[in-house]
Amino acid sequence: MNQVLAVVWAKLRMARHQVASVRHESRLKVGVITVAATTLWLGAFILFYEGFQYLLHFDIAAGAGELNLGDLLMGRMLSILALSVFVLLIFSNVLVAFSTLYRSREVMYLLQAPLRYEQFFHARFFECLAFSSWSLAFLGSPLMLAYGLSTGAGPAFYAATLLFFVPYIVVPACLGCIITLVLVRIFPRLQMPAMIVFACLSVLAFFFHIGRTLEDARAQEDAFLPAILDVTARTQSPLLPSYWASQGVLSAATFHLGDSLWYLLLLLSTALMGLLVAGKLSQLLFFPGWSYLMGQDRQRIRPMNKGLLAKLERVLGWVRNPERVLVMKDIKLFWRDPTQWSQFVIFFGIMAIYIANLRNTSNVYEKELWRGWIASLNVGALTLILSTLTSRFVFPLVSLEGRRFWILGLAPLTFRQLVWQKFWLSVSTTSLFTVSLAVLSGIMLNLEPVYFTMTIYTVAACNLGLAGLAVGLGALYPTFTEDNPARIVSGMGGTLNLLLSVGYITLAVAVQTVVLQARNLGLFQDSATFWYALAGSAGFITLLTAVCVAAPMRLGLRHLDQLEF
Repeated sequence: MNQVLAVVWAKLRMARHQVASVRHESRLKVGVITVAATTLWLGAFILFYEGFQYLLHFDIAAGAGELNLGDLLMGRMLSILALSVFVLLIFSNVLVAFSTLYRSREVMYLLQAPLRYEQFFHARFFECLAFSSWSLAFLGSPLMLAYGLSTGAGPAFYAATLLFFVPYIVVPACLGCIITLVLVRIFPRLQMPAMIVFACLSVLAFFFHIGRTLEDARAQEDAFLPAILDVTARTQSPLLPSYWASQGVLSAATFHLGDSLWYLLLLLSTALMGLLVAGKLSQLLFFPGWSYLMGQDRQRIRPMNKGLLAKLERVLGWVRNPERVLVMKDIKLFWRDPTQWSQFVIFFGIMAIYIANLRNTSNVYEKELWRGWIASLNVGALTLILSTLTSRFVFPLVSLEGRRFWILGLAPLTFRQLVWQKFWLSVSTTSLFTVSLAVLSGIMLNLEPVYFTMTIYTVAACNLGLAGLAVGLGALYPTFTEDNPARIVSGMGGTLNLLLSVGYITLAVAVQTVVLQARNLGLFQDSATFWYALAGSAGFITLLTAVCVAAPMRLGLRHLDQLEF
């Protein structure tokens, strides 16, 4: 058997055994995940379908008559979605490839096997592809189904979607792996000052470009249509693989099978060429980069009580031990893992772009009804980013204690102290960013006091609720044999945490949105009724947050107390 196929076959058997082990899991856990995943899929389908239907019937004034903007955009919508996913897949594969190719425990074992570095790369590549693209298959299927039903596409549209999917995700995966190979080969040789200067210049250049783009996008109301057409035309370049995929699927839907086959072969040949180029580059770059990375002297001799972390420890002097020592340990582990803090920076870079774009609102949003929607959607955006952070960084905290977890059982602290330390570390860290962003966004949107207060309150409450879900479920479903946070999050416990987090956010945001929009629509007879309803919504959010903190934390602590090491 080919060496690459042997490794892939072993991975497939391991995956099959993991799926088969579901029968040993709690039926309640499997049932909750199944129901939550089904509800999420159906909710995404309804949201996409209603959005496409609204877009298809969206008319704007155009001179003497009405112009259907949906007819203009729906033809380009698939290209816009494909390009967005393409860029996100490149970022995702860069992060996943670093963990899979360089940081996994299996790497040292496979490097001793009779494999050329090119074969090693291809064997690990398929694992990168699966980890980075499974969510696209899950969330992309309701999107494509809603698009097909909205446009009345035939069976050829859905068949083409399946045929184009694999080569389409291979191209950004190859690009992401190539970027990772080059970065690992270059950056370990750079000194820390040079890396900091390079990172600062890159961030400044990026925000300068974004600022110029947003400045150009500030069009008057009468220039709205040309601006929309100009932006969407940028996704129609024949040099973009995303354009090939979207046009191939649309050609199949209109029974232009020759054009669809042409785009499919073009995308397939590009994917195969990408695999070939990435494999050849790995033969040249992987082992020198890995060897230099592993051979670096990570022992830095510093004077006692010197450096940034020492200053941070002095700032935390009011925290009693052993909690302060555990906090410093978690911070050091986070800082020493580039895949962790790089994703953290990317998340808040996205939030910075979001906050910077809040100034670019149309005059139509000055109306009270739209301002209420903006306030509610702002809370939803902030809390969804927060749920992503807690699911990605907080949920694995207990599992990352690893096989050394039994040592904590011998230490002079209880599991209750350990779990609550993780909880308060999460709350204090995420609140520092999200509450600040909530205040800043409220000021930039010029929100009324009632909207501003509810925004701050809901975001602050969600910091507690999401931290309770992540830490509690992380203690309830730990994976001490895995040191890759991406794999820990991809398990059943991480999936359950993400689904429950989304459900919690949906309820918290929905209850305040209903009250605020009812006020804008004049459904309350007097102001006293409105304030009672608003107090009731705040009380509901408080009660829901208390449940999301108390129940998972209690179950997680009970599970840790019953574990045998």
